[in-house]
Amino acid sequence: MNLLRFALRLDAGASAGLGVVILVLSGKLDEWLGTPTAFTVGVGVFLLVWATGLAVLAAQRDISPAGGWTVIVLNVGWIGASLAVAFGGAFDLTGWGVAVSALQALPVLLFIDLQYLGLRRVRAAVRSGAVGSGAA
Repeated sequence: MNLLRFALRLDAGASAGLGVVILVLSGKLDEWLGTPTAFTVGVGVFLLVWATGLAVLAAQRDISPAGGWTVIVLNVGWIGASLAVAFGGAFDLTGWGVAVSALQALPVLLFIDLQYLGLRRVRAAVRSGAVGSGAA
């Protein structure tokens, strides 16, 4: 399995897992993290939709570079939004809330790195003629 496909599947699995945990614990997370339940449920639902989109993209026979770059850009946006939630003061977060909001950006950085490296491998394979113009 190539690196880009692996990175997309890893991101999808982690996003789905986190989405399920958030939805199952949404009532408690309000208390533990200081996030409003409606916000928490929205994030959980978003993560399940995101995971589905990633899984669909990863299942494509040929993953377009544009699709890979779109995922990277959206992951960078997720990190920015997470840090804004952690430090922006929109919610009265607990210490755990600040830590969870900020530190969950670390695995997303890993996904970005793997996705970028996967895209570089695709580009190198296309240049060498090993695969078609949009294949991953």
